[in-house]
Amino acid sequence: MQIHVINLDRSPERFSALRAEFAKVGLEQSLTRISATDARDPGFAAPGYAPHSWRDRWELKRSEQAVFESHRSVWHRIADLDDGGAGIICEDDILVSTAFPHLLGALDCGRFGVIKLDGFNAARRYGMDADMGGWHLRAILEPVPSAACYAVSSAAARQLLADSQSYCDTLDDFLFRVRVGIDPVQLFPAVAVQQMCCASPASAGPPESSQRERQDSSKASKGPIPYRIWKELRRNRRKRKLRGIEAQAPTLCDDLPGYSCAE
Repeated sequence: MQIHVINLDRSPERFSALRAEFAKVGLEQSLTRISATDARDPGFAAPGYAPHSWRDRWELKRSEQAVFESHRSVWHRIADLDDGGAGIICEDDILVSTAFPHLLGALDCGRFGVIKLDGFNAARRYGMDADMGGWHLRAILEPVPSAACYAVSSAAARQLLADSQSYCDTLDDFLFRVRVGIDPVQLFPAVAVQQMCCASPASAGPPESSQRERQDSSKASKGPIPYRIWKELRRNRRKRKLRGIEAQAPTLCDDLPGYSCAE
């Protein structure tokens, strides 16, 4: 299974660091580098971006649009695979567990469509348990942060592409939403984690140059008052629906550093 790594052309050191990370678990030959859409590019464009359309967000920052378009470019690649095919998509700032290679043979993307492989230090509510070749999965019931590492089937990639012809959602909220043919799940324990989430000084986050890379001075309006009221009502309706389900952050494999803090 190919592992697609999204990496900006101006940050080759990040891809080199991630390649070294995957070399530790013997998977460096499975990596395919994907040139990320760069929000700083003077010619930057996000063809599917549709602000003011009463979706998840009223507007997105340029960086959020670029992230969405970067992942969308990989969906195109995976969508072209034969039915039953799948791929892994990851960003270039993750740490991976030695359990990662053992997971690959058990992945059943055809069953779920999207499988979230990374953990994030934010408590969320998850649903029914499922078994996948001895690996523990739980249904994603509400928006979860981080799309730093996930597996997607070719059929799900085609569905995501069709549904994102017009979008104004953050990538995370869009990707892990239940839709026809896609029942996204979270892996427990997660086999990857973003460096910025980790407590270990040796992996406390990307270098300063990479931290600057994340900064975005563009503005995104939160929308007019009627839209904000509608969004809050929708959020409260979801909270009532999930009342009684305990929120938790996904556990991590034992050889990954612990979270730096919880949300």
